[in-house]
Amino acid sequence: MELRHLRYFVAVAEELHFRKAAESLHIVQPALSKQISALENELGLMLLERDRRHVTLTEAGKTFLEEAVAVLARADGAKSRAIAVSRGQVGSLNIGFIQPALAELVPRSLRRFRNEYPEVRIRLTELTTRQVLDQTSSRAVHCAFARLPIELRDDLACLPISQQDVMLAMPDGHRLAEKETIDMADIASEDLVMIDRRVEPALHDYYIAMCNEAGFSPHIAHEVNSTWVALGLIAGGLGVGFAPASARSAAQQGVTFRPINGATPKLSIGIVWNDKSKPAVLSNFLQMKPWEARS
Repeated sequence: MELRHLRYFVAVAEELHFRKAAESLHIVQPALSKQISALENELGLMLLERDRRHVTLTEAGKTFLEEAVAVLARADGAKSRAIAVSRGQVGSLNIGFIQPALAELVPRSLRRFRNEYPEVRIRLTELTTRQVLDQTSSRAVHCAFARLPIELRDDLACLPISQQDVMLAMPDGHRLAEKETIDMADIASEDLVMIDRRVEPALHDYYIAMCNEAGFSPHIAHEVNSTWVALGLIAGGLGVGFAPASARSAAQQGVTFRPINGATPKLSIGIVWNDKSKPAVLSNFLQMKPWEARS
C-alpha cells in the first residue's frame, strides 16, 4: 500500500463516482478502477459497493476513509514542515550571549527576528567569552554575542556588530561622583572590583592595560565572575570598577556611572558562529542582521 493508493481511494470516496474521481486525479478511469481493486484485494475486504449507476461506501470503507484522510494529512504536514525547516522558517535557534549584549543587542535582535519568523523557537544561554568558543564550536549554540577581540578557532567566523564606552562605576556619594568625567589618574588610589581573569582573561587584561597606560598598577580589592556581581559589590561600597555603558540600564540602585576622559576606552561586541555547520535558521538570522540600529 502506497500513499497514492490512499489518494485514489479518497478521491473516489468523496466523489462516489469513478469517472469524476479519475478526472480530478488526471488519470484514466480503467487505471483508477484497477488501483482500487488492487487496494481492496490487499486489504482482503470491500471498501466500495458499485454498480453501473451508483458507488457507495461499505461500513469498512467509511472507517478506512477516516484513517486514510488522517494519514494523508499527516504526510502532507510532514512534507510542509520539512520544507519549512529547510528554509529556516520553523525549528530552533539557540543563541548565546555575554551580559553586556543583554541590555540592547539581544532584545532588539529577538524582537525583530521573532516578527519575521514567529514559528522559530528561540533559546538563550548566558556565556562567558571563553565559553562562547566552546559552545559555538561544538554547536551547543548556533551563534553567540561575544566580546571582541576573540581568538577564533578554524571552524568559527565572527562579525563585529557594536561598540560601547567603558565607564567607571562607583557607589552613590563617592568622592569621584562629584566630577562630570573621570581621569584615569583619579582611580590610582581606589580599591577596584575587577572581573576575574580566569573567567574573562581578555577583558581583565584590557582593564589592567588601561591602568598601566595611565601610569599606575591597579589595587584589585575584589575579583568577581560577572559585571553584575561587580556592580552589587560597588553598590555596597566595596570599591569602584569598570563597566560597559549598557550596564547603566540594568544596574541596581546605589551605583553612579561616570565617563572616562581622554581616548575613551571601548568594548566591542561581535556575533560568532560555526561557519562549517550553518543550518537555514542561522543563515536567516545572520542575513537579517536584526541587531542593527535602524532609523
